[in-house]
Amino acid sequence: MSYLPCELHCHTNHSDGGFSVNELQNAAKENGLSLIALTDHNTFSGCSELDESIIPAISGIEWTAYYGHILVLGAKSFVDWRDATPKNIDEKLSEVRKSEGVIGIAHPFQLGSPFCTGGRYEFDIKNYENVDYIEVFHEGFSSDNGENEKALKFWSSLLDEGYHIAAAYGRDWHSHKPEGIFGCTYVDIEGKPTAEKALNAIKSGKTVASSGAKLFFEIEQKGKKFTLGETAKLGEAKINIFCDVYARRNEKSNISYSDIQIVTNRSECIYKAQINEKEIKLNLKPNSWYRAELWGKLDGEEMPLAVTSAIYTK
Repeated sequence: MSYLPCELHCHTNHSDGGFSVNELQNAAKENGLSLIALTDHNTFSGCSELDESIIPAISGIEWTAYYGHILVLGAKSFVDWRDATPKNIDEKLSEVRKSEGVIGIAHPFQLGSPFCTGGRYEFDIKNYENVDYIEVFHEGFSSDNGENEKALKFWSSLLDEGYHIAAAYGRDWHSHKPEGIFGCTYVDIEGKPTAEKALNAIKSGKTVASSGAKLFFEIEQKGKKFTLGETAKLGEAKINIFCDVYARRNEKSNISYSDIQIVTNRSECIYKAQINEKEIKLNLKPNSWYRAELWGKLDGEEMPLAVTSAIYTK
């Protein structure tokens, strides 16, 4: 497992961003990212300018509609989003699926009109099997950002319903913003990062949404290991935890870490581990999901600062 820092939500001057495409790529490289996704609003026009010699990139788009914003990554054919409505959105997403696109819900609890028309998620999706990931964290981490707690609950409710959906962070990167605490999505990519590897990992649920610290875990049963996005067996299991609080650390941030929580259905914390704890034992229950959360204080407020995608049981 090799979780690499990626940014899956970026804009350029082909929509409302301040970067040229190559300026964005160079900024991402300088920021220590391994891969980005170009997701300009309602246009692919910048994707032809991507330069793989700067940093690997996924060609994508952010469907910017009146009822929410949806990220479509790596689609191999055009799907017309312009007539998307709450009633026909499942049909539209099925078309993206057929085009091998990866689908993410962007900032579901961003302020809508009049601040950002359509920015708040109001699509009436019936079949969430067509959704690959949800931005559970968006933009800067601070006590003033009220989106993330709601987005985390929304994602958890879908896990409770039995959907296998990955977690992601979205910087929604438009320009060189003022100093702040911006995170990344860690994606499990072995070897040289490529768009294809990243897309496959996202579809498989091998992601971590984080303010910077690297966190992931695996379940080990009778010598067999199950990683994020996979389905483990029932019964006794050893949980192997990997945590690096110094990864992508912002020295100017006022962050302190407290514990790692193992969370399951109905967002119940079933174990609190020390930051340096590497192994714990659990009894896995049927029809359940399990994820790890790194908790700490940011500017004195307790909050989750990294959240893994889940491992499941039947």
